[in-house]
Amino acid sequence: MIFARIILGHLYTHPELVDEVDAIIPMPAYLEPHQARKGNDHTGYVIERAILEDDEDLPFVLDPPLIEKTRATPRMRDTTSLIERQIAAHELYAALHVPDPARVRGRRVMVYDDVFTAGSSLNAVAMRLKASGAVNVYGLTLARAQWR
Repeated sequence: MIFARIILGHLYTHPELVDEVDAIIPMPAYLEPHQARKGNDHTGYVIERAILEDDEDLPFVLDPPLIEKTRATPRMRDTTSLIERQIAAHELYAALHVPDPARVRGRRVMVYDDVFTAGSSLNAVAMRLKASGAVNVYGLTLARAQWR
Protein backbone atom coordinates (compact mmCIF):
# COMPACT_ATOMS: atom_id res chain seq x y z
CA MET A 1 0.00 0.00 0.00
CA ILE A 2 2.93 2.33 0.60
CA PHE A 3 3.94 1.93 -3.05
CA ALA A 4 0.46 3.01 -4.16
CA ARG A 5 0.46 6.03 -1.85
CA ILE A 6 3.87 7.16 -3.15
CA ILE A 7 2.75 6.83 -6.78
CA LEU A 8 -0.49 8.70 -6.10
CA GLY A 9 1.29 11.35 -4.05
CA HIS A 10 3.81 11.91 -6.83
CA LEU A 11 1.07 12.27 -9.42
CA TYR A 12 -0.90 14.66 -7.19
CA THR A 13 2.12 16.90 -6.63
CA HIS A 14 3.19 16.78 -10.30
CA PRO A 15 -0.07 17.38 -12.18
CA GLU A 16 1.90 18.25 -15.31
CA LEU A 17 2.72 14.54 -15.62
CA VAL A 18 -0.95 13.62 -15.60
CA ASP A 19 -1.78 16.33 -18.16
CA GLU A 20 0.38 14.43 -20.64
CA VAL A 21 -1.47 11.10 -20.39
CA ASP A 22 -4.86 9.62 -21.23
CA ALA A 23 -4.38 6.38 -19.29
CA ILE A 24 -2.27 5.27 -16.33
CA ILE A 25 -1.72 1.50 -16.10
CA PRO A 26 0.38 -0.93 -14.05
CA MET A 27 3.23 -2.88 -15.59
CA PRO A 28 1.45 -6.03 -16.76
CA ALA A 29 2.13 -9.03 -14.54
CA TYR A 30 1.35 -12.64 -15.29
CA LEU A 31 -0.63 -14.32 -12.57
CA GLU A 32 -1.39 -17.99 -12.41
CA PRO A 33 -5.16 -18.55 -12.38
CA HIS A 34 -5.16 -19.32 -8.64
CA GLN A 35 -3.27 -16.07 -7.92
CA ALA A 36 -5.57 -13.85 -9.95
CA ARG A 37 -8.53 -14.79 -7.78
CA LYS A 38 -6.71 -13.69 -4.63
CA GLY A 39 -5.74 -10.21 -5.89
CA ASN A 40 -2.01 -10.87 -5.80
CA ASP A 41 -1.01 -8.44 -8.56
CA HIS A 42 1.72 -6.52 -6.75
CA THR A 43 1.00 -3.19 -8.43
CA GLY A 44 -2.56 -3.37 -9.74
CA TYR A 45 -4.17 -4.57 -6.55
CA VAL A 46 -2.61 -2.06 -4.17
CA ILE A 47 -3.11 0.87 -6.50
CA GLU A 48 -6.73 -0.19 -7.02
CA ARG A 49 -7.31 -0.02 -3.27
CA ALA A 50 -5.70 3.42 -3.11
CA ILE A 51 -7.69 4.67 -6.10
CA LEU A 52 -10.91 3.92 -4.24
CA GLU A 53 -9.89 6.78 -1.95
CA ASP A 54 -8.66 8.98 -4.83
CA ASP A 55 -10.50 12.26 -5.13
CA GLU A 56 -8.31 13.61 -7.94
CA ASP A 57 -9.94 11.45 -10.65
CA LEU A 58 -6.67 10.35 -12.21
CA PRO A 59 -7.05 8.43 -15.51
CA PHE A 60 -6.23 4.95 -14.18
CA VAL A 61 -7.28 2.04 -16.37
CA LEU A 62 -7.24 -1.28 -14.53
CA ASP A 63 -10.25 -3.38 -15.45
CA PRO A 64 -10.37 -4.47 -18.14
CA PRO A 65 -6.64 -3.98 -18.64
CA LEU A 66 -5.27 -2.23 -21.72
CA ILE A 67 -2.45 -4.77 -21.95
CA GLU A 68 -2.03 -8.28 -20.55
CA LYS A 69 0.89 -10.59 -19.98
CA THR A 70 -0.31 -13.98 -21.22
CA ARG A 71 2.36 -16.24 -19.71
CA ALA A 72 5.31 -16.32 -17.37
CA THR A 73 8.59 -15.02 -18.77
CA PRO A 74 12.14 -14.82 -17.40
CA ARG A 75 12.54 -12.17 -14.72
CA MET A 76 14.79 -9.29 -15.70
CA ARG A 77 16.37 -9.20 -12.27
CA ASP A 78 17.67 -12.74 -12.88
CA THR A 79 19.62 -11.75 -15.99
CA THR A 80 23.35 -11.11 -15.76
CA SER A 81 24.29 -10.01 -19.27
CA LEU A 82 23.01 -7.76 -22.01
CA ILE A 83 22.22 -10.72 -24.26
CA GLU A 84 20.20 -12.43 -21.51
CA ARG A 85 18.28 -9.19 -20.97
CA GLN A 86 17.60 -8.86 -24.71
CA ILE A 87 16.32 -12.45 -24.88
CA ALA A 88 14.11 -11.90 -21.83
CA ALA A 89 12.75 -8.66 -23.34
CA HIS A 90 11.96 -10.47 -26.60
CA GLU A 91 10.12 -13.19 -24.67
CA LEU A 92 8.21 -10.55 -22.70
CA TYR A 93 7.20 -8.72 -25.88
CA ALA A 94 5.91 -12.00 -27.34
CA ALA A 95 3.90 -12.67 -24.16
CA LEU A 96 2.17 -9.27 -24.19
CA HIS A 97 -1.29 -8.90 -25.67
CA VAL A 98 -3.52 -5.86 -26.18
CA PRO A 99 -7.06 -7.30 -25.98
CA ASP A 100 -8.76 -4.31 -27.61
CA PRO A 101 -6.42 -2.13 -29.73
CA ALA A 102 -9.23 0.42 -30.19
CA ARG A 103 -8.90 1.27 -26.47
CA VAL A 104 -5.18 2.01 -26.98
CA ARG A 105 -5.25 3.71 -30.38
CA GLY A 106 -4.35 7.39 -30.20
CA ARG A 107 -3.79 7.37 -26.44
CA ARG A 108 -0.86 8.55 -24.36
CA VAL A 109 -0.19 5.88 -21.76
CA MET A 110 1.79 6.00 -18.51
CA VAL A 111 3.03 2.64 -17.20
CA TYR A 112 3.99 2.46 -13.53
CA ASP A 113 6.18 -0.14 -11.88
CA ASP A 114 8.07 -0.56 -8.65
CA VAL A 115 11.68 -0.74 -9.94
CA PHE A 116 13.51 0.40 -13.09
CA THR A 117 16.78 -1.37 -13.82
CA ALA A 118 17.76 -1.13 -17.49
CA GLY A 119 14.38 -0.36 -19.03
CA SER A 120 14.01 -3.61 -20.96
CA SER A 121 10.58 -4.46 -19.53
CA LEU A 122 9.24 -0.95 -20.01
CA ASN A 123 10.61 -0.92 -23.56
CA ALA A 124 8.84 -4.20 -24.39
CA VAL A 125 5.54 -2.90 -22.99
CA ALA A 126 5.95 0.44 -24.82
CA MET A 127 6.68 -1.31 -28.12
CA ARG A 128 3.59 -3.54 -27.76
CA LEU A 129 1.36 -0.58 -26.87
CA LYS A 130 2.75 1.49 -29.76
CA ALA A 131 2.30 -1.45 -32.15
CA SER A 132 -1.35 -1.38 -31.06
CA GLY A 133 -1.72 2.33 -31.77
CA ALA A 134 -0.60 4.20 -28.64
CA VAL A 135 0.82 7.61 -29.52
CA ASN A 136 3.22 7.87 -26.57
CA VAL A 137 4.21 5.66 -23.66
CA TYR A 138 5.77 7.06 -20.49
CA GLY A 139 7.27 5.19 -17.54
CA LEU A 140 6.93 6.00 -13.85
CA THR A 141 8.82 3.95 -11.28
CA LEU A 142 9.33 4.10 -7.56
CA ALA A 143 13.04 3.29 -7.59
CA ARG A 144 16.03 2.87 -9.87
CA ALA A 145 18.14 -0.22 -9.25
CA GLN A 146 21.71 -0.72 -10.33
CA TRP A 147 22.10 -3.20 -13.12
CA ARG A 148 24.74 -5.78 -12.44
